[in-house]
Amino acid sequence: MPLLTGIDRRLLTRLPAFSPVAIRLLSVLADEHASFREVARLIELDPVLAGEALRLANSGLFGRRFEVRSVMTAVAILGVGKLSQIVVTVALWRGLPRRTAPFAREWWRHSIAAALLARRSSKDAGMDFAYTAALLHGIGQLALFENAPRDYPNLVERARISGLNLLMLECDVFNVDHASLAGLILESWGLPETLCEAATKHHDADADSPLVLSVQTGCAGAEHAGFGRCGCHERLAAGLPGPLAELLANDYSLDALLTEVNQIECSLA
Repeated sequence: MPLLTGIDRRLLTRLPAFSPVAIRLLSVLADEHASFREVARLIELDPVLAGEALRLANSGLFGRRFEVRSVMTAVAILGVGKLSQIVVTVALWRGLPRRTAPFAREWWRHSIAAALLARRSSKDAGMDFAYTAALLHGIGQLALFENAPRDYPNLVERARISGLNLLMLECDVFNVDHASLAGLILESWGLPETLCEAATKHHDADADSPLVLSVQTGCAGAEHAGFGRCGCHERLAAGLPGPLAELLANDYSLDALLTEVNQIECSLA
């Protein structure tokens, strides 16, 4: 994690604390031997979170033929990984401030689209964090928006229209870019180092970690599809990154992505 000096440390507290249950769940999942029962017990510690997770699990997105009424049943049917992704999605949605603001909604849809694309592009067949890492990668933008709800969206749009580097503009104004800030926020929430690294490096040109590459693919793909602005316009100007072009050419379309994003958003509304 880079040492950042001169930033307003209040940026780290602009967002509500991430769900303690979600944090503990991610820590448990770092252990590949995590049991169904342990995961279910953790989720049930937060009845509201569990209820909303079950509502999403029963949505049309997962094509269930019968109602899932318990967390344990949801774990058995969906699997530990899938249900955990649902819980983290709900936890982030619950803590989303200013969710009716246009920028916040665009940010949310970008995050969901990036998560869906990252999951599909991930080459790791084991219990990976591609979906969760991509879902959380832009949390720094949300903090900057909370700090400057009028000026930050204007800055993002100016970077896009003028073809300027968004991260450099952010550093000029806030003394920190949104990628580095995201890493610091996730670290302050106590999330696993792999997730913090993926957020911090999601714009790095020389990244070689499979998780970081999946997040980069998701982020660029979400912006390419018209979901929010995360500063990928410079990279996209040179053409679609290889992994993204391969994904869209082989087994996934932007129409399918839009459908999934809308289903998740409607299920949580």
